Amino acid sequence: MHFSPATKLTAIFGNPVKHSLSPLLHNAIYEREKIDAVMLAFAHADVAPLVAAQRSLPIHLAAVTMPHKQTIMPLLDEIDATAKAIGAVNTVVNRGGKLIGYNTDVVGISKALGQVRLAEANVLLVGAGGAARCVAFHLKEAGAHIFCTNRDEGQARELVAAFGGTFVATGDLARTSYDVIVNATPIGMAPDHEGLPVDASLIRSGAAVFDLVYAPLETGLLRAAKEKGATTISGLTMFLEQGIEQERLWLQRDIESAAYAPVLEKAVRER
Repeated sequence: MHFSPATKLTAIFGNPVKHSLSPLLHNAIYEREKIDAVMLAFAHADVAPLVAAQRSLPIHLAAVTMPHKQTIMPLLDEIDATAKAIGAVNTVVNRGGKLIGYNTDVVGISKALGQVRLAEANVLLVGAGGAARCVAFHLKEAGAHIFCTNRDEGQARELVAAFGGTFVATGDLARTSYDVIVNATPIGMAPDHEGLPVDASLIRSGAAVFDLVYAPLETGLLRAAKEKGATTISGLTMFLEQGIEQERLWLQRDIESAAYAPVLEKAVRER
């Protein structure tokens, strides 16, 4: 990778960020598309210094990950209507010193679930954080029936109040048959690759199971779903598409995603 005095800086903000594939993806885009830019990882427990760095360095594009997707919002100059409705930002574009927040996770979710019938479907959403709110936003738009379960009941009730649906306690999950199950928690991520966010008995043959966790490619949940005869959807699809959309927003040009899937798959397999 070549650097020059004109090289533009982009970044991923989070804590931790050492596990993220964002620098790999974005730097691959810059190399293939011949863009003089580089993405670096910035980790900090407090989002305020990260936002200050974006203004001062400047950082032209920031990908925002856990735990900053919601806390970054009050520090921005403008927030896109979709991100505002979701209540979470995962992308900040610096336009001449003006920081504008967007949410491209919902684009990735839409692409990942593009072949799944959601209208009138019973969807079990596991989790209620920033990523889960993106899923809920898309499910509401698609006309699905949302059933949300989460360790923090208050957070789950806030989600269903915002997007519609029903909170379901862990002990009551088996009372409903689900057409789609979505894991929007970190369960299944390293080091607990075999962890299951819900009991495998809830997965039925013919259902669709989408795990937002993208490493490993086949999480414990997806393995259980395959064994049950369900359709499985890896979080890598969402990750790829949301990252491509981030670059489209910054560069204001189209970028095809197909060339970058093998890059990500290879990186995940080699971990």
